[in-house]
Amino acid sequence: MKTSLSWLKEFVPIRSKPEELAHQLTMAGIEVEAIEGSGDETILTLGITPNRSDCLSIVGIAREVSAIQKKVFKPKIFQAPKGKESIKNFLKVSVEDSKACPRYMARMIHGVKIGPSPSWLTNRLEQVGLRPINNVVDCTNYVLWELGHPLHAFDYKTLNGGEIVVKKQKGETHFTTLDGETRACDPTDLFIGDLEGPVALAGIMGGQNSEVQNATQDIVLEAACFEPKGIHRTSKRLKLISESSYRFERGVDPNGVPNALHRLTELIVKTAGGRPTQDWIDIYSKKIKSLSLELPLSEVRRILGVEISAHEAKTLLSALGLQVQMAAKVLKVIVPTYRPDLTRTIDLIEEIVRLKGYDKIQATLPTIKMNLPQQPAHRCAEAITIDCLTGLQYSEVCPLSFTSFKKAKVFDSAEGLVEISNPLSEDHACLRPSLMPGLLDAVAFNTHRQRKDIKLFELKKVFHLESGNVVETKHLGLIATGTQWPKQWQCKEKNVDFYSLKGLLQQLLTDLHLPDLHYETTDLPNFLVPTAATTIHSQGGAIGWIGLLNPEIFKLWDLDLPLYALEVDWDQLAGLSRKVTIHFKPLSKYPYIERDLALVVADNLSASKIEGAIKDFQNPWIEKIQFFDLFKGGNLPPDHKSVALNIHYASRTKTLTNEEVNQVHSELIQRLEAALPAQLRK
Repeated sequence: MKTSLSWLKEFVPIRSKPEELAHQLTMAGIEVEAIEGSGDETILTLGITPNRSDCLSIVGIAREVSAIQKKVFKPKIFQAPKGKESIKNFLKVSVEDSKACPRYMARMIHGVKIGPSPSWLTNRLEQVGLRPINNVVDCTNYVLWELGHPLHAFDYKTLNGGEIVVKKQKGETHFTTLDGETRACDPTDLFIGDLEGPVALAGIMGGQNSEVQNATQDIVLEAACFEPKGIHRTSKRLKLISESSYRFERGVDPNGVPNALHRLTELIVKTAGGRPTQDWIDIYSKKIKSLSLELPLSEVRRILGVEISAHEAKTLLSALGLQVQMAAKVLKVIVPTYRPDLTRTIDLIEEIVRLKGYDKIQATLPTIKMNLPQQPAHRCAEAITIDCLTGLQYSEVCPLSFTSFKKAKVFDSAEGLVEISNPLSEDHACLRPSLMPGLLDAVAFNTHRQRKDIKLFELKKVFHLESGNVVETKHLGLIATGTQWPKQWQCKEKNVDFYSLKGLLQQLLTDLHLPDLHYETTDLPNFLVPTAATTIHSQGGAIGWIGLLNPEIFKLWDLDLPLYALEVDWDQLAGLSRKVTIHFKPLSKYPYIERDLALVVADNLSASKIEGAIKDFQNPWIEKIQFFDLFKGGNLPPDHKSVALNIHYASRTKTLTNEEVNQVHSELIQRLEAALPAQLRK
């Protein structure tokens, strides 16, 4: 935006050099991109950020200069020029969409003489880069630049029936704007029209069918306020940007409409003559009031790191036209409607610091408290789950949430699928009802590149349609094929199987401190092989499944290999325990002592029961438990097995001796023999 110094000086006294003023504005957040000369005039080119619609005018920039330089701001409140005859005798206005057009004002001037504008007016417009057209149109542009409020003038004789209707047209509408282009508009676009059709694209550009021409004698002046989102949407879709749309889509002051209309009326009567009506039309269905905010001084100090007194904060904010009242340690601030960017406490703090000067805030190092922030239980559970799975050599994948209908129907009924209204392609036509399509896509991608050992997981949301509503649920999905662990010279190869995933789930339950689940072979999904699959149940019912995927479904992915998978409702699984937290403790600086232990136990006794019995011993020296051998047969009793494990003993306060460890180890063996029951293998 361009502005001239002489125009600014009509609202605020400026005695500083242009370079100094440019530096002050830039440091306050209004960047001066260039300083140019035009005759005896100095022109500043300003880069206005999208949130500062109030600065898209001479008045707005003058207000900023006044606050920065601590000078008196002289706003101009224009009185309505006197006229004759009531406007109701000539014009009727109705607004059918008050949300899209919160306020609409109109006034008529009879007997204008269209011609060139006076030199003072054309010079002002040319200095800021506007092309003079005629005295009426030039006046609308002058007020636009001066007050930041777009205005428009209609030729009264082109308004059929002497009526203006603000509404959206039904169906597609072809409309020719002032630039001579005919554009196809849709039902979301707002128009200013008469009884026969549109005469202007609201807030963007007038139409050729109502343009002010040399023969025009009677004009209708429009001053309105339009919803920013609607103007932006229409302007972007039609690729039609004007000075009006540029301001309306950023927000104009709804309570500044009368001042703009009165100023325009005054200028036109001054430059083009004519008799205005004695009154005007003002449709303002629901008054937009100023926003009230509270600003605690403690919050100012917390954000800026310096002490700002209540008096200084009030002075700085008041200089911008904000109404400020001091109440104890809180400032009550009334934000005028010409500042739509100020909606939060932090916005007021930003205004204080930019006017005070960022360079006035002394640099200090932040106070960093060395404590772990409290995390929600579900976040901790997610972190533990990811750590557990990555520790077991599973890789996390993050595919898109979209899939094709063919792939989705493998894992859910067609009625439950959520269709995408504007899909990227057929492969992304619906939201995934299961994590399996994305995991199978990843498996196919890897196997087609000669990767044989694949272990993947995903912890994300799935989507299902219930009673017309989209339901989102977080699931945990795993898929694996190939060998269970990398080749090692001391280990035999073992392929992934049903028990690999079941054991992994059991390890996860242990890490999350969740109760044991139970498994049933009923109600299996048809995409699983019944002889190698089971459903997963908690106390509340089925929460997932685990097993071998049916090879029949692999045709969609061009796969031919055994794939074991698991999918569980994560929300229900994590909901079984709300007390999961992540704990950190430093590694012991003292060495550990190892002891091996072989126990003869019943064949149906699980390793987790043995590990649980050891933990129930609750000895702080037991740091690690590792199973390393399983033996059956030989001289063992029938229906029994030998389980060998390794135990690490370590203290966090001292170095343990063999005698101390031997005593604890003997006590542990006695406890296990009594509790399991078990016998020490000799």
